Order: sequence, then structure tokens, then C-alpha cells
Amino acid sequence: MDAALAGLSGRLLIQCRPGQSEELFGVCAAHDTGLVLTGRSAPDAVKGLREKGFDGPLLCDAERYAGKRRVLAGAGTRPAWCRKQRELGLLPLTDSGYLAARDWTGLRGILLAAARKPAAVATLPLAPWWFDNEPIAAALAREVNRHGVPVAIVLEHRTDPFGVQKLLRAFLRFLADCAVPVLVLRCDISAAGLLCHGAHAAAVGTRSSLRHLYPASGGRPGGPSVFVPRLLSYHRIETCAKVFGRTPEIEQLWTCPCPVCEDRTPVGLDRSSAVRHDLDRQLALRDELFRRPLTAEQRRSSWHETCSHASFVHRQVAEAVRGWTEPANLRAWYRVTEDPLPRNIPGQSTTGAVRASGGGRRRVSDRGARRSDA
Repeated sequence: MDAALAGLSGRLLIQCRPGQSEELFGVCAAHDTGLVLTGRSAPDAVKGLREKGFDGPLLCDAERYAGKRRVLAGAGTRPAWCRKQRELGLLPLTDSGYLAARDWTGLRGILLAAARKPAAVATLPLAPWWFDNEPIAAALAREVNRHGVPVAIVLEHRTDPFGVQKLLRAFLRFLADCAVPVLVLRCDISAAGLLCHGAHAAAVGTRSSLRHLYPASGGRPGGPSVFVPRLLSYHRIETCAKVFGRTPEIEQLWTCPCPVCEDRTPVGLDRSSAVRHDLDRQLALRDELFRRPLTAEQRRSSWHETCSHASFVHRQVAEAVRGWTEPANLRAWYRVTEDPLPRNIPGQSTTGAVRASGGGRRRVSDRGARRSDA
């Protein structure tokens, strides 16, 4: 395996615009991670970042697959894009176009182009159809394995693909079937779950438009929001203030120890500080999940329990805030996956739940460890 690719193993990367990269140096250094620079100018920004002392991993996503003027996969990839990345000492990602439903010809073209380049990663920007069911996902994995090149998946959806249970189920089947490293770009909190389920690396975006690939016809990009660790979800600042104010009995869950919040609640943050808070807390969660050498089963168990505890906190909030609903992605993760480790067996240790790197000092009650509808 290429050394640069091997160095990404288990990493949660930050996906951002080149112009935003310098303000993220501190977060990257604190969590030993890197950046996915997004857009046509990404390679041009690499030299400047290195000169300013950034020594973490860097990837360049051309993003030709996004927007109303997206390029389709049939347009092919440009050798000069990968060559420039390699000259910069980077692991090159192909500048692939969008793979519409049933575009097997386009898929094979991207994979073949990547296989012809030294240590390149095939970027696969996929329509939801490719994970519409497990047989399609299995066929996709067979095609990827046949070409033998690592892939970087970008999955399109109007809201969140990992909030749709059949898409998540099929995607996990794809991860299990792939014999090559799989990177997943443009994610939100599901990135941590995908790492626990076998993704080689994943990237979380700094804003909604970089956490998702919306259809060219338009999606539902959210407004500015903040990540609440104990809920494992993003919420608008005014929503957070309402929730925190109406749940005094669990107020210890809302304070945040990140360098931005400093044991305060994240309700007074501006856009820039909110981004640093969001990334620090999600990277801290990844660090907790990966700080010890665990088996694959133990890591999946830890993620499952983390989702379980977040679900329990959402139910507590729902008792105080009328109309409150659990996020679709959290619900999907809990219902689609199972805890692979038996619980409460004498003499058998388990990993326990990660507390989502929240600021509270008291553990969430173990009443939340099992959902009645599981």
C-alpha cells in the first residue's frame, strides 16, 4: 500500500475550502489530522500551507461532480490533475464526474483511469441508486475489487444518505465487501460510524454544503448550526438555547470542554468559532473511539453504544421540548446495526459507550443502553 494512503488509516479528516484552511491549523494539530481541500484551486493552496508549517495529510477534491454545472462521469478524468497532486507529494484523487444511476460504463472508466496512474485513488461521486439495495452495492464492490484501486466515495442525497436505513445498510455491505481501501468524503457525524465499520478514512465538512452532496436540482442545505456532542447531531444556535434552557435536570450534559467553549455551552459562538467547536468535538469522539487497540467488533460495539446513549438523551429532550424528534441518521445507525458483543455476561469485558466527548461530568444513565424498539 502506498505510504500516503497507509498514513490515512483510521483518520477523520476535515473537508474545507482552501480559503478556510489556515484557520483550521490548530484543530488539525490538536488531533493529528489533515485536510481535504475542495475545489479547482485546491492544488494551488498546498504549497502555501506547507510553507506556513502545515505538515498534516492533504488531499485535493476537484469537486467537478457538484453543482448545477456538474460534469458527468463520461467526460473522463484529466491526467494533469493527478500529476500535479503527485508532484506536490500528495496522494492523488481523480477529478471524476458524477456517476448517475446505472452508469456502469462511467464507473469502469473512472476505475480504469485510476488503475493506470501510480497510487491514485478513484473518486466515485455516486447517485443514491448505487446503494438502493444490497445486491447493487455488492455488484459495485465486485467492480471496484476487480480493478484493485482504492476509492473515495461521495454519496448524493437531498438530505442525508446515512439517515435512510436502506442506503446505510447497503453502504455497510459495500464496506464489508470491498477488498481495497475505501475513503468517504463529505460526511457529518456518520463519518465516525463509517470508520468504526471499516472505512479506511472519512472526512467531515466544515459546513452543510461540504458535509453533503446535494442533487443538481437542489437539496436542503441547512443554515448555520452547531454540533451538540451528547446528542450526536447538529442544531441551530437558537434551538440549542431553547433545549438547554428547558432541560435544567440534565444541564451538565450541555457544557463543552473544547478550547472554544471552555466549559460553557456552545450558544454564544459565531460562525468561525462554531466550526472549530464542531470539528474539535467530532475529532475528540474519533480519538476516543480509536485511542486504544480494539478489535473490529469492539469498535463497532463502542459506536453502537454511543448512538444508544445519544438516543436516550434525545428522548429526555423530547419530554421537555414539544415536537422534538431524533435525527434520522442516529435512528438509522441504531436500527440498521447491532451490537456485536453480548452484554452483562460474567467474566466478559466490553468496551462500554463513548460519551460523545461532551462536557458533562456525569455519565448518561445506562437506561439508554437499549432502545425498546431495537
